[in-house]
Amino acid sequence: MRILLDTHSLVWYLEGDVRLSERAKEIIDNTNQEIFASHINFFEIAIKMQIGKFPSDKPLLEFIEATRKNDIGILEISTCHLTDYSKIPLVENHRDPFDRLLIATALNEKLHIITADDKFNYYKDIVHIIW
Repeated sequence: MRILLDTHSLVWYLEGDVRLSERAKEIIDNTNQEIFASHINFFEIAIKMQIGKFPSDKPLLEFIEATRKNDIGILEISTCHLTDYSKIPLVENHRDPFDRLLIATALNEKLHIITADDKFNYYKDIVHIIW
C-alpha cells in the first residue's frame, strides 16, 4: 500500500502521541508499505508555528529530519498536484486548502490517506481514508 500522512498524523507519529490510532501506527511501521509526507505538511506546520497554533516548540527542521530518519518519503508539490486540486469538489463545510491539496496529491499519486479528520470523509469516493 502507498500511504500519504495528513499533517496531524505525521506529527503524532513523530512525537509518539497516543492520539495516533493503533491501526495507523501499525501501517506506518510496516516496512512493506510506502509511506509519504508532503511539502504541504511542512508548510502547514510552519504557518501554525508562526501564528502560535502548533503544539510543539521543536524547530521545523527537526520534523523534516525526523521524517527522513523514519524512512517516510517526502513528496514535492508538483504541477499535477496543483492541477488535480481543481478536481476536488468544493464542500461547504470543508475549505481547508492544505487538506484539499493533500487530497489532490493522494488522487494524483494513487495514495491512501491516514487521517483522523472526519472532514476527509467528504472525499471517500475520491481517495481511500484510513484511521
